[in-house]
Amino acid sequence: MEVSGKKRDPDFDRGSTDTTVYCQPCKEEGKRAIAQEFCQTCEEYMCDPCIKAHKKFKMSRNHIMLSKYTMPSFYPSTKQSDIGDTEYCKNHPKEIIKFYCPTHGDLGCADCVVLNHRSCKVDYIADVAEDFVIGNDFKELEPSIKRAEDLLSGSISNVNELLDKVEKQSEYEIARLRKFREEINTFLDRREKELLDNIRKMKTDDKSVLTAVKTDCESSKSGLEAIRTDLSSGDISMSQRYVAARRAQRTIRDILEKKEQMTGLIKARKYQFVNDPDTERLLRSSMGLGTLDVAGEFVPVPDLSTVTWKSGADINVKTTQDQETSWISGSALLSSGLLLLADWNNNNAKLVNVPARTVTSRLQLPGQPWDVCVLHDDQAAVTLPNKSMIQLMSTKRGQLSCGKEIKVSPDCRGIAFYNSRLYVSYPPNSRIEMMTLDGHIISTFQTDDGRQLFQAPYYLTVSALTQPTLYVSDLTAHTVLQLSLDGNVLYEYRDEQFICPQSVVEVGPGQFLMCGGGSHNVMLLTEKDGNMTEVLRQKDGLNKPYSVNFCPHTRTIVVGMYDNNSMKVRSDVTGIFGTAPA
Repeated sequence: MEVSGKKRDPDFDRGSTDTTVYCQPCKEEGKRAIAQEFCQTCEEYMCDPCIKAHKKFKMSRNHIMLSKYTMPSFYPSTKQSDIGDTEYCKNHPKEIIKFYCPTHGDLGCADCVVLNHRSCKVDYIADVAEDFVIGNDFKELEPSIKRAEDLLSGSISNVNELLDKVEKQSEYEIARLRKFREEINTFLDRREKELLDNIRKMKTDDKSVLTAVKTDCESSKSGLEAIRTDLSSGDISMSQRYVAARRAQRTIRDILEKKEQMTGLIKARKYQFVNDPDTERLLRSSMGLGTLDVAGEFVPVPDLSTVTWKSGADINVKTTQDQETSWISGSALLSSGLLLLADWNNNNAKLVNVPARTVTSRLQLPGQPWDVCVLHDDQAAVTLPNKSMIQLMSTKRGQLSCGKEIKVSPDCRGIAFYNSRLYVSYPPNSRIEMMTLDGHIISTFQTDDGRQLFQAPYYLTVSALTQPTLYVSDLTAHTVLQLSLDGNVLYEYRDEQFICPQSVVEVGPGQFLMCGGGSHNVMLLTEKDGNMTEVLRQKDGLNKPYSVNFCPHTRTIVVGMYDNNSMKVRSDVTGIFGTAPA
């Protein structure tokens, strides 16, 4: 064991048993006597006379006494003035920290050095403290502390962001569950009413027929009673009796004829309520009403302006069924490491697993797709400009399939989804339409105070912050506009390095990535200060980028380009707290 510095600690050299410790009671009287024992109860060192006196009194005769060979080398109250303001060893609480081991970065007392650092070159703090405090290492502590504070502040911000998402997700899913329950209740109430109405109708109809038959029979029976009275009466002539007899014969014939008709009427339908098998299965199911599936994770997005990027392996998105070179004109983050793509040249949509760099699903479409967005409940939407329609798709279980079609105006391009509303851009007659998922147009954004808003709006996205806003890239104006959700211009972003903007996507709270199709770059827009920073450029392999996305799970930027089978991938190589690794 080696200790650096000019002199060695005497306690360390001699060991705790050889340390000279003086009697505390004598010291308080101005005397100086070597301590021979230590009272663990009183926490005081004592000489022989004091020990005898200590054991003499009833209140202290049973105190625990440690001999000079087992007592601590010093106790805080005795050595504080000699050592100064220092800390005490966490492993040996009655020993003062006197050494530092640079190899392990550990502070410790003499016992720690003997037990854990025998082979290390340790520093004696009293020897090295002054040089360290006036040196560069000490001066660099403040900026290091500031960097650590900034990183922790970023982590706190990320946690707050996730807490907000956790709260909103809970509210949203509870609302969906209760809405579904209400729909079930409404359905069951309607079915119950239908069944009850059917029962009442059958009961009313059967009673009506039977009552009519009964009334007819009673009426005929009353007529027969009257005839019997006439036939047996002694107050009528023979001619009257004859007439009564013939009338009775006719009445009997009529009754017999009616009896044939009544035979088919004297009946009632027999029915019973039969439980619906599907409903019975629902009642027997332990998963009745629904389940709670974990679809992925919320991952905080770092401040992309502080990230260091490196090239990753490109993703080849051309499949064996594709006839043309791919042109990924639109992309959307579907879930953990999974991107939904629009391939304009090959008339299809694709799912790409970013970590595996593979196409996992392909869906042929009835026209050329331009842009895509993710909806709720494993649904997505893609614009088909040449077909004047929006095609809904299912993404369930990571497989694509076509859903319903929404008819819209010609040349629909960008698409975004927020709060059960679709936002669709149209470069011709430049405008944006907000519509329902049934295609009903709620509002149109085209002018602001009589001024035309756009020249050629090709892409858009909704920033879902506390005050949601709409971001629209204007191709020929070389700008990105920020609008309120009622169509008022809030801010206009432009930069001389940013030409012919294409895709714009929110990658984190207040952070947007935007493709410069004419400037062959990807820019980062930070909402809080309005700054636009170039994060990827032509020398990084970009040529006419049209779509961009950031996957927080893999911490990668993925860029789709014009007439290119490869999507460029750039990975974050910074450390876990956002600093580049050594």
